[in-house]
Amino acid sequence: MKTGQPLKKSVGFALKLLIAAAIVIFLVRRNRQGIADCFGHFDCRYLVPALFFYMAHIVVTAWRWRELAGILGVRLSRFEALSLTFQGVFFSLVIPAGAVGGDVVKMGAVSKRAPAGVKVEGAFTVLMDRIVGMIALFVLELAIIVPALPILRKVNIAGMELSDRTRIIGIWLIVFLAVAGLLASSAIFFHRIIERMPLLGTLMRKADELTRGMVKRMTDATDVYSGSWKKLSLLTLASIPLVHLMTVVPMFFLLSGLGVEYRIFDVVVAVTIGNIIGLIPIFPSGIGGRDIAFTVLLAASGTAESAADTAQLLYTGIIVLATLPGMIFFLTDPGRKLQS
Repeated sequence: MKTGQPLKKSVGFALKLLIAAAIVIFLVRRNRQGIADCFGHFDCRYLVPALFFYMAHIVVTAWRWRELAGILGVRLSRFEALSLTFQGVFFSLVIPAGAVGGDVVKMGAVSKRAPAGVKVEGAFTVLMDRIVGMIALFVLELAIIVPALPILRKVNIAGMELSDRTRIIGIWLIVFLAVAGLLASSAIFFHRIIERMPLLGTLMRKADELTRGMVKRMTDATDVYSGSWKKLSLLTLASIPLVHLMTVVPMFFLLSGLGVEYRIFDVVVAVTIGNIIGLIPIFPSGIGGRDIAFTVLLAASGTAESAADTAQLLYTGIIVLATLPGMIFFLTDPGRKLQS
């Protein structure tokens, strides 16, 4: 590691925490009394199903990863998949690498456990799991963007007057992020075309030499996944209701606990776009970006700002609670090797 790199990472992580904290503090301070009143009459019994369904989407993610690993012949027990997935969620929150920080930890863990000969493939399954999840999220966003236009055209930010032109630019930016995300996520499946491009092909071959064949092993693994396109497609489609829409369900319970009337579609829009904004790596585990996006969008649908702010603060608390099993798994996981 280069001199000064640890300090640079620490400073970067501190800045991310400050950004997230500043946004949360802003949400609290802009309507402190309203939020206090909402917390005062919140029915805490709704926290239990909210936490259950949020953790359920993590369990489904563990199952999806195990299925993807099996395609490459990397064997994960149910416990190992669950343990490493929760560890990844936990480290996404506490290490300076944004939403993908936990994936790096999972890659290292699965590579360390895997038998010789499939270590690279083991790490690659984590990347493929992230790709499948992101494709599903971007597909969901594009599917809801048109019916969500009435909400998006009413967006306002406290203390700022947004013009119609600004809102339209914002809508196109959201669409651009989804399309760009889909193209970037899908690019790996077209590596044979990329290899034939003069500059990019040369770079890939050079990288393969420097990594002693690692690039070729990853492209070969991609071909295996391409050959299993039916299962890959099913896992991607299943991720829309069982992973991404599952993260919306906890918000239904939190809003119900606050006694707030809501339309299901409005909440789906707010949570989905909030999750996409949360992918921006300046937010630790999405906290901050997701919060402001959700509250702004839910308020645009007609929900009182104080209720939207309170619901999102509770949701952020649910996310933090859901990461704690990852710390327990990390401390108690025996680190058994994968079965060959």
